[in-house]
This record gives sequence, C-alpha cells and structure tokens, in this order.
Amino acid sequence: MKTAFFLVLLILLLQPNVYCDLPPFEFGSVSENDLDLEYYRNKYPDEPAVIIGDIADCKFDFNNDSRRFQFVFERQIRLMILREEGLSYGDFGIPFYESANGKEEIRRFRAHVYNLEGNRVRRTRVRVREGYENDVGNNWKELVFAFPNVQVGSIIEVRYEVKSDFLFNMRNWRFQHQIPIMHSEYNVNLPSFFNYLARFKGFFELDIREEKTTVQNFRYIQQVPMYGTMLEGQAFNISAYSTHYRWVVKDLEGLKREPYTDNINNYLGGMFFEMTSEQFPNQQPIHYTTTWEDAVRYILNHKDFGEYLQNARAVTNSLALQNDNDDKKKQVEWALKTINEKISWNRDASFLTDNTPDRVIADGSGNSAEINLLLVGLLRSLGLEAYPVAVSTVRNGALFSDAPTISQWNYVVAQVRIPGEEPMLLDATTANPVAGYIPQRAVNGRGRIFDTRVNEWVNLESNVSFHYHKTYNTEIDANGNLEGTLIYVWKDFSAYSILQEITSDDYRHLLNEFTSETGARTQDIILEKEIDDINNLKITLKAKFEIPTYAQVLGNEIILPCLLFESRRDNPFTREERIYPVVFPYNERSSFSITLKLPDNATIDHLPEKKTGRWGRFLHEYNFLESEGTISISGVVENQTRIVNANQYRTFRNYMTRLAENNSDHIIINIR
Repeated sequence: MKTAFFLVLLILLLQPNVYCDLPPFEFGSVSENDLDLEYYRNKYPDEPAVIIGDIADCKFDFNNDSRRFQFVFERQIRLMILREEGLSYGDFGIPFYESANGKEEIRRFRAHVYNLEGNRVRRTRVRVREGYENDVGNNWKELVFAFPNVQVGSIIEVRYEVKSDFLFNMRNWRFQHQIPIMHSEYNVNLPSFFNYLARFKGFFELDIREEKTTVQNFRYIQQVPMYGTMLEGQAFNISAYSTHYRWVVKDLEGLKREPYTDNINNYLGGMFFEMTSEQFPNQQPIHYTTTWEDAVRYILNHKDFGEYLQNARAVTNSLALQNDNDDKKKQVEWALKTINEKISWNRDASFLTDNTPDRVIADGSGNSAEINLLLVGLLRSLGLEAYPVAVSTVRNGALFSDAPTISQWNYVVAQVRIPGEEPMLLDATTANPVAGYIPQRAVNGRGRIFDTRVNEWVNLESNVSFHYHKTYNTEIDANGNLEGTLIYVWKDFSAYSILQEITSDDYRHLLNEFTSETGARTQDIILEKEIDDINNLKITLKAKFEIPTYAQVLGNEIILPCLLFESRRDNPFTREERIYPVVFPYNERSSFSITLKLPDNATIDHLPEKKTGRWGRFLHEYNFLESEGTISISGVVENQTRIVNANQYRTFRNYMTRLAENNSDHIIINIR
C-alpha cells in the first residue's frame, strides 16, 4: 500500500517530472469500439462507472474591458456508465461563484450522451439552457444538468469554460473520485504577478509533473491592484514570466466511502490553491494570506464581514437596552435567545453576509454569517467579550492545512468569554440554541477567531460528549410477547442534539429506531426538559410499549437476544484494510439497564456470563443477573476518542469484532 502524504508548498517550488503522452480521448468523437461495455466491465468489476478522462486548463490574462486580470478555466470530461448503480453519474454540476461584485461566466458549454443501438452510435446533444441553477451556499452556485437517455453502457462527455474575475477562487482540482479514473490532468499557466500556496493531498504519487517557464506579454492599466482588479490609469505593455504546470495521474482506483467517514472529500486526492499575495511592476506587494495577520486584516476590511460586524454592533445597541439582567451568563442566554427568535436561519451556510444588519432584522431571516455576526454584535453591545469564529462545516470538509486561509471557511459561530469561566461557543441558527453548544454540522476540527486582538485557533470539538442512558422495565409471557415501560435520558451534547430534533409536541420520531427494529407499539409518550445552562442540560423521554411475538418460541423454550433491544450484532468495519481514519461524530458513553420479569412457571436454561472488552479508549461491559423470576441486564459502551488512525485500524477492527461477538449470545427460558 502506498503511504498517504499531505504536501504543502509554494507553487513555484514544484519540481518537474517530465514525459509526454497523448490525451485519452478526442471530444466529440465516439466510435463503436469506444462503447465496448464488456471491456470496461471486465477491467473494472463491480464498479458503477469509470471516468475515461478528466482534463482541465487554467490560464490568466488581463481583460482590458473590465480592467481586471481574469482566469479562464477549461475542462473536458468523459465517463462511462457500467451498472445500474452508476446512473446517478448522469447528473452533472458546474460550480460558479456569484457575489454582489459580479458573477463567474460559464461559456462554450457542450455535452453529449452516446449510446450504442445495434451497430450504430447514437448521440444526444445537451444544451446549456437545459441546466438549472442551484444555490449551494457561501456565494457558490451550481449549474445542474440531468442528462437525457442515460443508461447502462452510455458514454457521457462534457466540455465547458468558466471565466472569472475572482482570482482567489482559482480552481482546485480533484484527481481522485469514488469511481476509478483512467486519466486525470490539470494544467495551470501562472503569471509571476500572482503567488499561490499549493497544497497536494493523496494516497498516491503523481505520474507526471511538468514545469516550463516562458515570457508572456501583457497589456494592462497601472493602478493599485486588489485581487487582480485595476482602476483606470495609464495602459502599457509589459513582459513577465509565466510558468506552465502540468500534473497527471493515470489509472487511479476509486476511493470508497466506508462506515464512520466524516467527509470522503477530505481524503480524495487533489490540489488546493490559496492566493497569498500579488505584486505588479513598480508596485508594493499586497499580502492576503501570507500570514494570519494578513488574513484577519483582509476579512475585517471586507464589507460582507468586518463592515457588517461593525454595523451589527451599532444596530444592536438599542436592542441591548432591553436587557435588565446584570448576570453575565444570563446576558449571554438572553442575547442568544433574542437573536434566535428575531431571525430564522435560511439554511444558507455562509462565511460572508449578503445583506445589511438592518435588512436582516427587517426580513427576519438570514444566513449563518448574518445571524451569528449579529449575535457577536449584540454580545459586545452588552459589554461582553465576544468574537466571530470561522468554521469549515463537516459537509464543506476539513481544512487542507494550518496555513492562513480566507477561502476555506463556509460558516461562522460566536465565542463569548466570561471572566473565570471557560470560553463558550454559540450558534443562534439552531431550532433550540443553548449557550456552550454548536450543532453537529459545525463540529469539524478547529475554527479560527478573526479579530485584531485575538487571532487564534478554537477547538470546535471541546464539548461534544454524547451521554445517554436507557431503562426498560418489561415482562414476557409464555408466547414471547413483551410489554413494559421505557425511560430514555440524554445529557450534555446528546440532549442538545435531541433538542434540535424537537419541532412540535409529537415525540414519536425519537423512538423510530426502537419501533422499527422491534415492531413495538408505543403510547403515553412524555418528554421532560431541563435546560438551565450548559452544566444542567437533560432530556427525559418516557413511554409504554408492547411487542407482540418478540421472542422466538420453540416448543417449551423462549429464545431472546442476550441484550434484547440493545444488541449490536454486526461489525460495520468489514474491510481488511483502511487507508484513511475512522471518524466518529462525537465521544460517546451509552448505558442501559433492562429488567425482564419472567412467567411464573419459567426457569432459565441459559444466561450469559459477564462480557467485557477494551481497546485504547474504547470499552464495553455487559452484566447478566437472575433474581426471583427476574433477569437484570445492564451494559455500558464508551468511546472517548473521535478518531482512529488508519495505522490502528486492524487492531481496532478486531476489537469491534469482539464487541459484535459479545452481542451475539442468547438467553434461553424454559416454560414448564
């Protein structure tokens, strides 16, 4: 197995590894031989689809009409559908960036679907007007296509161009996908005016690394630049070095999503680019992310972040006068509740704002940045020490490295600091916010405070312990029917998470797992909440239940799973090897106690012995006792770490196999 690596480097330091080859396909030309389904199925058994080629070119030039430097990103991709499971690859999206400052332009779109009908190749053309726009948040949109006539054996090819003024969005590249790819290639032609930090990650090595420097002529207007933008001034020609980079990977297998993966995109091999600085002739360099101080300066001067935050403080001054409590904790709770009740989240996870604070309050709706920056403003208006914390959500993916960045964030939460207390994270977008907790979507490694005085990392996972206990009091009759009562108690982060699921007075969904697995009928469901503060957060659910013919009855014997409803029969980790880590959503301590009353004429033929297991910070323990016609079963399962690294996977998998085996025993009751 190749060693995983994660390389961070300045783009001008990439070393060449040069050899030439031909592109894997000619766009617009598909023959009968190209549609040989059996050839690809034999080569890629069990794969739903294969990418035959994915090639892109990114180049920079100056646009005299817009007075800006731009990049043009050209891409062409061809893939083949091999099995029914791969039909979803007939949906294709082109991401583009749009903000108040402009919109990336999608141009020269061409797409075809090819099918073999007898000995004839049939081509279906797809036009750009057949796509529809989808808002994916954080100023990103997607032009989405559902290609027609896609079936097993189809070849799909797409070619398009994106023209962009937003140089900080220089396109990243994904060499690897969840399906195999025969040829992946990225070309970048970079003028020496612009400096980018390039980050490569992957569990493979590049097959081709080419680098060639040439002299390129530019005609531009000399003025103070800002991300390649030029104000009107003197126009003249200048020569500058441009470096062409070419990176190629061939015959790369797909990387499958396995159980307990946070985001498979975190591990798919690719390139990521962050603009660090730019410098034009006779100009001082402008730094964007050379240091974290540069990043903070840029973000706090940005009208959709720093300017919004300043205005949020001014807008909330009058609102703060409505608070009449001097207790700082109560002030925090009041501010969190006030913003939450005044503004509902529009489901847009964003690091930047779209509207002004006044507009957001008037509309009663906003994105995550608008809501939580208003929360920071209100906390500051109350005289509290509060900061905005930049986040990359679980869905957005992990940060590529600890290097300064302004482009990887897609979410904002708040932090408040009360003297003598631990700093608390806050998020007013949730249905039932609680001071000290943020939703699961935002629990993703570390965030970063953007403030001139406090410019530091924040651990987003410091308060994500999942604690719950289940109690079942039940009895069984001679026919294997069960009835009884249950009590579920969630504490801490688990209680906070349950609160986010409660949107009405109907709590049956909280028992969906129990009822679907057992066939139980429930009634008299009662929910009790204790939400004093972060140190006393508890949710209690009570219900009656009955389960007809739950147990297996064979003659005079009643056979039950040894842990009844709490059995975990399967080890989800079935693969022998794993090249990326196991990631659990939270630390967990789950426990249960079951009291099972037996029929009057029953005896116990088999009751398991105590079962235990431990691996690192994982453990489980199950106990079984008999007393006066009653069986008592208790258990606890703990994992006190969220991440199991790939080099620990084999021994961890052995532990999980033992856990499954300790769940697989039975209780046997004899009816006299």
